Amino acid sequence: MASFFRSPDPQYASGVEERPELDRSFESSVKGLHIIGAANGSPLLKTCINEGYEVIRALYRRMRPDKDQTSPDDQLDLVIIGAGPAGITAGIEAKRRGFSFRILEQSRPLNTIVNYPAGKHVYAEPVAMKTLGPLEFEDSSKEELLKEWGEKTSDIDIETGKDVKHIRKHGNGFEIELVHGEFISCKRVILAIGRMGNPRKLTVPGEELPCVYSAMLNPGKYRSKEILVVGGGNSAVEAVLALKDSNHVSLVHRRDTFDRVSKINRAMLEQAERDGEITIFRSARIIEFRTGEVDIEVDGRVETKARDVAFVLIGADPPTSFLKRLGVSFEGEWSLGRIPHFSWVFAIVYVIYGIKFGLWPFERLYGTLMAANVDPGMLYGILYSALITFFGLKTLKKYRDDPFQQKRYGYLIGAQWLVYFLLPWALYYVGYSEWWRSWGVSLTYPLGYYGLWDSADKLLSGSVLPWTIATLFAFLVFMPIFSAFHGKRFCAWFCPCGALADTVGDAWRHKAPRGVRARKVEFASTIILIITVIGSIYLVSDYRRFLEPDSVKSTYKLIVDIGLASIIAITLYPFSGGRIWCRFFGPLAKWMELWGRWTGGKLAIVPNDECISCGECTRYCQMGIDVRAFAQREQPLSNETTCCIFCGICVTVCPVDVLRVERRRP
Repeated sequence: MASFFRSPDPQYASGVEERPELDRSFESSVKGLHIIGAANGSPLLKTCINEGYEVIRALYRRMRPDKDQTSPDDQLDLVIIGAGPAGITAGIEAKRRGFSFRILEQSRPLNTIVNYPAGKHVYAEPVAMKTLGPLEFEDSSKEELLKEWGEKTSDIDIETGKDVKHIRKHGNGFEIELVHGEFISCKRVILAIGRMGNPRKLTVPGEELPCVYSAMLNPGKYRSKEILVVGGGNSAVEAVLALKDSNHVSLVHRRDTFDRVSKINRAMLEQAERDGEITIFRSARIIEFRTGEVDIEVDGRVETKARDVAFVLIGADPPTSFLKRLGVSFEGEWSLGRIPHFSWVFAIVYVIYGIKFGLWPFERLYGTLMAANVDPGMLYGILYSALITFFGLKTLKKYRDDPFQQKRYGYLIGAQWLVYFLLPWALYYVGYSEWWRSWGVSLTYPLGYYGLWDSADKLLSGSVLPWTIATLFAFLVFMPIFSAFHGKRFCAWFCPCGALADTVGDAWRHKAPRGVRARKVEFASTIILIITVIGSIYLVSDYRRFLEPDSVKSTYKLIVDIGLASIIAITLYPFSGGRIWCRFFGPLAKWMELWGRWTGGKLAIVPNDECISCGECTRYCQMGIDVRAFAQREQPLSNETTCCIFCGICVTVCPVDVLRVERRRP
């Protein structure tokens, strides 16, 4: 049990960087400001290109090009900032559609690709994804790609050396201020600025020295040099491989393994190390750069090494601070501006549950419905099932090319109607007094806690006894066995809470809380599981010295059932994803997770060795698991180490088919 409360595995690493909150047209919270490409976290060249095409297509549906523009001083339809693959594609499509626009580039067109090392191979992944617009490409070298795209973009006017100082709302559009003093007026702005202008720093002394670089452009210019490369990703490894034949190269990496490096690069790096062509300092960090030398800490001791040139290739940060200065909201970010949105969502959810349970101020309406023999719970069931069906059909369409998701959503919709709605309410209308106990079995204790929340006399009496036996069997026999072989799959394939989360909540699954702090909150589900079991024991024993049974039932129902599981969890869908209840508070989810862990996690998400570290799997995991960390390490992901519910969305969104769901062999 002690290992359960530790996090030796990578499942709760932060995993996903901050991303701007965008709608389907890539429009941010600043109306009229669209963010595409790497600036919004788009992981691949193909997706960046497609976003450039799609944003113009979406804008064309909203606005028509201004055909009356006669002067350069007139307001432009668009200004595209950034001339990478996304920005150039947007420019080509904008020209084809007839928009008036300018493309502003701080340095040079396709700067990120130009900065690739000479001869770098560029992969056209994922192979199955079609490239929209004219910038199609196949696997090729950097030089071949630049030549091909240069020919396709020769008729697009790209203004280089245009450094944007500020973007501000002005009238019915925007005013863009450039560093050199020019002002440009436009109706909409498309930001395609990438991230290579924000290279990460080590923040160590001497990093500003003239022979310490954040990019390696031309390896051929270095001969017989002592070169130090810092980093553990593909950029650093590719630099080492490009430099090693003509120089003495050392690589410094803060970890023991190169999990984020592609299979091909990792194999070449390991071979170069075995052949003595390079030196690798693992679990090491830079202490200080000085002219001609560098201090490196390795295993607690500091070594001084000669060096002529150093390349710090530890990635680049997204333009988060710049976007926030513009007023752009980010996913999962809480601010005063979200209060109105939160308030009306809370109001809608409260009205629904207020009518169902007769909460203030709906007591009279609740009584009227009951007097008319119309149970509010049945009306709620119809609404609940209808929402799952409506949004379930939308998700079926969304995942229409994925048989796994088609099957899963079919199970969710079918179970909701047949097991959780028609069966109990059929028993109700035929006059069976214990009709509601079917939920105690189908939901399974402790989620269906009311199946065991009575005195022993009541639970062992007449018509109730079969339900008591069935509830205990589901809790103590069926669910442990099911969890041993299927993990927490019940949550994603059968449970009505999960059905609502995966249908209504599907659009917000990327907003799930992540990180170690979120992991700590998950302990609340353990507490609620313990409270639920203690409450059952108290009620079964019919002990009345401290609390009346009715008081125990009503308090638990109000706080856990109505409060946490219903009103709070569903209100948070648009802000924190759909799995707040299941992940942080659900006692049954915790019960299944414990059994999955104790029995070794026989069902698993298994990666192959082709991970490209795009992070899409982590981004769309509603349980907040850093799936990418497992894929990078080629480690199976199961309930032995995570709270995975095996919804398979990580498998679905992976652009290069790295992941699969399979049963692990003993």
